[in-house]
Amino acid sequence: MSTVKRRVVIIGGGTGGAMLANRLPKDEFEVTIIDKQPYNHFWPWLLYIAFRGSRRPIKREIRSVLKPWVNFIQSGVKAVNLQDRYVELDNGKRLEYDYVVIATGATVDYSRIPGLDKVTEMFGNYHSNEENAWRVWQTLNSMREGTLAIILAPGAYRCPPSPLEGTFLAEEFFRKRGLRDKVRIVFATFYPRPYPAEPMNELIEPLLKERGIEYITFYTLDRIDPEKRVAYSMEGEELKFDAAIVIPPHVGVDIKYVPEDVLDSDRFVQADKFTNRVKGFDDAFVIGDASALPVAKTGVTAHLQAGVVARILQGEDARNTGRTNCPFDVGYGLGTFVISDFNNPAIKYPINRVNHLFKVAFAATYWDMILYPELWDPIFEAYFEATEPAKLRHLYR
Repeated sequence: MSTVKRRVVIIGGGTGGAMLANRLPKDEFEVTIIDKQPYNHFWPWLLYIAFRGSRRPIKREIRSVLKPWVNFIQSGVKAVNLQDRYVELDNGKRLEYDYVVIATGATVDYSRIPGLDKVTEMFGNYHSNEENAWRVWQTLNSMREGTLAIILAPGAYRCPPSPLEGTFLAEEFFRKRGLRDKVRIVFATFYPRPYPAEPMNELIEPLLKERGIEYITFYTLDRIDPEKRVAYSMEGEELKFDAAIVIPPHVGVDIKYVPEDVLDSDRFVQADKFTNRVKGFDDAFVIGDASALPVAKTGVTAHLQAGVVARILQGEDARNTGRTNCPFDVGYGLGTFVISDFNNPAIKYPINRVNHLFKVAFAATYWDMILYPELWDPIFEAYFEATEPAKLRHLYR
């Protein structure tokens, strides 16, 4: 006797969407992924294009990282009607669902900072696309002297360590080329300390000082004058630069939702932080960067949330712990991890070479990890269990 499969529509074929699709049993679910473009990107590698000139491929076709039984539709989405349970594609076609999962990621909004679009054209960034990451690499290679400003614009952004990762790698770049005494590096952030979580900051701030990197806190970027090469803060400070790399504000993707009040003011989808259920709906979920949840916008977050939603859809009582596990490259082959959860603040996790190797290993397994969860899930579950914040808190104070 055959059972009727439940229809699951997943909007977005990035980390979270693809991982979720591959975890749903084919005999129970009819799974469809929709994405407006054909590629799954490994976005963290933009850092190494920008600061190391890496030519390693950072994208694969979405179809190639999905199980054969998962349907893939390449299309934009015009609307998600949560009340009438359908997704409207760009061509007007409607897909009805039993469950919908929003995994659309986040997008950059240059318009929030006057002058930011022009500055990005001039110097690039490493939070949007490959073209802009290569611009950063060109910027570094063209500098022989002057001030390089790396500025964290106010708002949401991908990967909490990334602004400082770029800062540390820029310092390493100029030192290895014998230009460190000629290039001043300034990191500016709207937070009250260089890294927002104090335990991690206790490791990072001394490292900035040791390497001669200047930093400005409580610096809320307001506007930039590309011609004068001055960045102005809301607090009234002027930061003069010869080159500026700005981590831009991120917002939710521009899709119409019914009802509209599931979105916050930045177009991120509001949800329950434990179950990822969209506010007010039992049959709709949001995972990864698309959510308004108080968790880091990282691939690890999407990975863990995909696992929770997969178990909920199969009838289990699964809940998020708020776990973060963000690799943090501090240059010179050294690294650490930002590890925390809902009940434990970030751990003061040691900086060493082994942690950097872990980051490189994660990158090497990325697409395998998406396609073969049955092989990789036990390995990652063992790793996450061994590095639970509650266990580490007593070791690293």
